Amino acid sequence: MTRMDKDPRERREHERIPFRQDITVDGVMKSTSVDISRGGLYVCTMQPFAENAEIDVTIPFKEETFTLKAKVQYSQLGIGMGVRFIDLNEEQKRKLEELIESLTIKPPKPKEKKNKILLVEENDISRQYETRLVQEGFSVIQARDMIEAMKFLREQTPDLIILDLYMKKMDGFKALSILKANPKWKELPVIVCSTSSTEDVMRKVVDAGADEFLNKVMTPASQLVDVVKTVLWKSQ
Repeated sequence: MTRMDKDPRERREHERIPFRQDITVDGVMKSTSVDISRGGLYVCTMQPFAENAEIDVTIPFKEETFTLKAKVQYSQLGIGMGVRFIDLNEEQKRKLEELIESLTIKPPKPKEKKNKILLVEENDISRQYETRLVQEGFSVIQARDMIEAMKFLREQTPDLIILDLYMKKMDGFKALSILKANPKWKELPVIVCSTSSTEDVMRKVVDAGADEFLNKVMTPASQLVDVVKTVLWKSQ
């Protein structure tokens, strides 16, 4: 039987798993394990052991220890030795299996949090912004005007708001005054976008509490994304 043709149960028994722990050999000698399998253990030790010598290996697990009998398979002076577990009783087998399972079960990878952007814009230009933001990993909620945005804000709090300055039902200046007057939304970073970028408009926007002002005719979606990332970083 070739190495690849081995019985799956045999491959499972000898599958080596990283296990760097302080262990005890024969009750007195402190050593460090490197890896472990259902069949044995590899131990770093400066002391030579004779091949086929029988030893006791005490292993930590769950704030306790348990001891297994093992036979030395090979020993390399100054490097370490490989041992094979022998004569295990049912309790020892159970604990070893429990240890192996705890080492092989990987915790679920936490989902990466997506920054939530509320995009308040009544014109079609917002579509290119939304597309690029989503491509960059943001979660985007669109509102056609501030009235619709307020409904969302009462239920959820985004990480940042991109706000059109001139809208029919409520302009950006009024929207900013409402946001900054409410303790719940006061610290929310806001980027204002407008087709008008005179010094007077820009000054009023900043005075009203906006973090950034962008001319949406002159600002490509890629630049908007860079500004969003910068503002979010500053707000952390």
